[in-house]
Amino acid sequence: MERRADLLTPKERVGAFLSGEAVDRIITMPIVTANTVHLIGKTVKEFQLDGEVMAKAHMAAFEKFGYDLVYLFTNCSYVAEAMGQKLVYSIDEPANCDDPIIKSRADLDKVKVATKDDGQLPVYYDALEILNQELADQVFLSVCFSGPLTTAATLRGTERFVRDTYKDPDLCHKLLRLATDSCKNFIKEIVSYEAMPIILEPIASGSLFSPKMFKEFAFPYNKELVDLAHELGALIPFHICGKTHKIVDLMADTGADVISIDQCDLEIAREKVGGRAVVLGNINPADELLFGPVERIYKVCKEAIDKMEGYTPGFFLSTGCETSNEVPMEHIEAFMDAARSYGTYDY
Repeated sequence: MERRADLLTPKERVGAFLSGEAVDRIITMPIVTANTVHLIGKTVKEFQLDGEVMAKAHMAAFEKFGYDLVYLFTNCSYVAEAMGQKLVYSIDEPANCDDPIIKSRADLDKVKVATKDDGQLPVYYDALEILNQELADQVFLSVCFSGPLTTAATLRGTERFVRDTYKDPDLCHKLLRLATDSCKNFIKEIVSYEAMPIILEPIASGSLFSPKMFKEFAFPYNKELVDLAHELGALIPFHICGKTHKIVDLMADTGADVISIDQCDLEIAREKVGGRAVVLGNINPADELLFGPVERIYKVCKEAIDKMEGYTPGFFLSTGCETSNEVPMEHIEAFMDAARSYGTYDY
């Protein structure tokens, strides 16, 4: 395996791709988030609550790995928190919701449409300000946030919310409306910092929602977010964790510019997305990247690159989901080495 040095900066590479120009290697975006904090000797809790810690952690990781997109993300519940939900913060794990705030319809007045200064949303703005000063000339920045379905399910509790889709769909839609408007306000702020919004909808996974349920409870609200991002002149990827082979075509129907997949065969994604969006994925961070060995990481990355060769508008090599705290840093290095060895082009 011959590892070739990068000829372009990540920002030059992505910019060239968007302009239809030649690039030196495949665009590579491992979803590296809060685990970056260990590079600077801080905790995940500090990363979630302090924008300076978040920024410095990403600066250290970018310097070490040189990937093509910086993903700002803390936990799946921070939009719900900004709407009124209380979270539990542990020292070295993402914050979570132990006690959903919406126990009945009578609790609807306990939540609100989040505005830019609610909850921990300002942590992201602090981080973006620093990163815009330090990294914006080298790499594009993004902010990943839970979309309407996942946020609504956090407020209600996932099991209750799924049950309500049958027993009380009107309540679901009321929560989805509040969550969608909260996400819209946050997207406007993200774009104002010249960062790219990324929708994350783990609850919309095929493990929980059928395609029919996805069409009713996920699709229309996420399409609103995609349409807003486009109105603001921003690109917007759409990521769903878990199984998506039955809904990947519906993900593309939202108009999202990038379809980020986890447990979906690349050939199925290639066929069903059908050239309507870039496909991003889908190396398993809980298997290959966690356990390795390095040679196996090289193998699965090469297989993904080969499988998607010639796909238009393009394939970006990525993990299927975020890398956990347990993933060894040398495995992320191996992931990038694979891209620089098997995904290079004449330039």
